[in-house]
Amino acid sequence: MVSQGPTRLGRFSAAAIRFGRTRTAHVAGRLLAVAFVVFLGVRLAQLWQRDPVDLSDINVAVAVASVVISAVAVASYGVVWIIIVRWLDVPASARWLTLFFKSQLGKYIPGSVWQYAGRVGLGRRYGLPTAEGLASIAVEVVASSLAAGVAGLLVLPDRGTAAAGLVVAAGVATAALLAARRYRGRIALLLRARVGIDGRLASSSLRVGPWAVALYLLVWAAYGAAFWLTARALFAVPVSDVPRYIGAFSLAWLAGFVAVFAPGGVGVREAVIVGLLGSRLGEANAIVLAATSRIVLTTIDLVAGGVSLVVPVEDARRPRELAPRG
Repeated sequence: MVSQGPTRLGRFSAAAIRFGRTRTAHVAGRLLAVAFVVFLGVRLAQLWQRDPVDLSDINVAVAVASVVISAVAVASYGVVWIIIVRWLDVPASARWLTLFFKSQLGKYIPGSVWQYAGRVGLGRRYGLPTAEGLASIAVEVVASSLAAGVAGLLVLPDRGTAAAGLVVAAGVATAALLAARRYRGRIALLLRARVGIDGRLASSSLRVGPWAVALYLLVWAAYGAAFWLTARALFAVPVSDVPRYIGAFSLAWLAGFVAVFAPGGVGVREAVIVGLLGSRLGEANAIVLAATSRIVLTTIDLVAGGVSLVVPVEDARRPRELAPRG
């Protein structure tokens, strides 16, 4: 009986993966994403009729600051990817940031893989080997998700509880990273056998992972600060709530990222924000904040992506190298 557990679990996982690739699953996922958006829209209309939100007192200066910090956060996410590529011993130019912005346009296509596939494809044209490109994406996805989960602990209502949660999370993460470092060779061999990743590249990816998590924590702090500034421009939110907004945005992003059926996490991220901040801001205000944040970040993606389409990246034969980390 004991030996049948993994077999049944494996069969269930395989069946779930096969279903996830079917057209039925894709259509159902898109319909669910649309349902999230429609539900939020209808709910906002109902609340607006009952208790209209006064938007006449928007703080323009704070709103401008929120847009600027949001743009910095988006760019910082791309900069961390470039740093990861360099840590994998690939000379990467700072102008590769345009590759990141171009690929970001793909995240609004259902499937959640197009932004990564596009980045690997574009990077290959400018000297980024496919294997290193895939490894950099893997490090990015895992490290940014872990960092978002850790930052999400800041949403806990009690500061002492949030601080304790962060300490515990940091301890667990440190122990896991030390274990991964100790058994890095074995893990690399396992990845090579199961996934086909070169042992040297797998080892390098494990080595840079902890540093990437630390950098993404700073990125989520920037996103959360921009999110708080957006709220501050719309409503009277105290400065003491900055950690809570960092945590709320981080968890909302993580939920939207996991929900592969929703392009760019549309609907899912907003629903989580409303769930986390609705009791504090009021449901109507939380929906307005979620929608405004989405508009700001989407506009930044579209503008940066559009500008990057006309900005040339230097030829791979003449790279403007950034010294790789030894």
